[in-house]
Amino acid sequence: MPLAHVSLPVSSLSESTAFYTTLLAPLGYGIYLSLEETVGMGPKYGAPDFWLHHCPKEKEGEKEGVSKTHICFSASSQKQVKAFYEAGLKAGGKDNGKPGERNYTKGYYAAYVLDLDGNNVECLYYQPLWLTAMQYAPSILGAAAVGAVAWWGGNAGWGL
Repeated sequence: MPLAHVSLPVSSLSESTAFYTTLLAPLGYGIYLSLEETVGMGPKYGAPDFWLHHCPKEKEGEKEGVSKTHICFSASSQKQVKAFYEAGLKAGGKDNGKPGERNYTKGYYAAYVLDLDGNNVECLYYQPLWLTAMQYAPSILGAAAVGAVAWWGGNAGWGL
């Protein structure tokens, strides 16, 4: 299962963004998306696969509420995302987001589990709307074509 993206916790989002923008420029990376607490970077014409997220420093002895490293694995179906989530809980991980569609973008279906050290591990099945449309297009276009031929044939006197 390939990696979908990785996210690093940083104490200063602005300083780290400047650092990684310079560091990754020779690899063709740039800023893809910049939000209040998160910056997504990726290659030109590609999707963001490297993220920085602002993370306050841990207080001694505290783990809860502090997001550590985030890693995301790609899944081939929603069923696989659910199996990942259940396996993570069975192995001792903690729920950090039940399987479901997220509001990041249409077709983003994911689940999150905190590992034994509090790292956020995600499993993602992403099917963008255009891909869904392409999957249904042949049957829709086929039906439309049959209807059009029947209509045209009927108007042309074919007796259809």
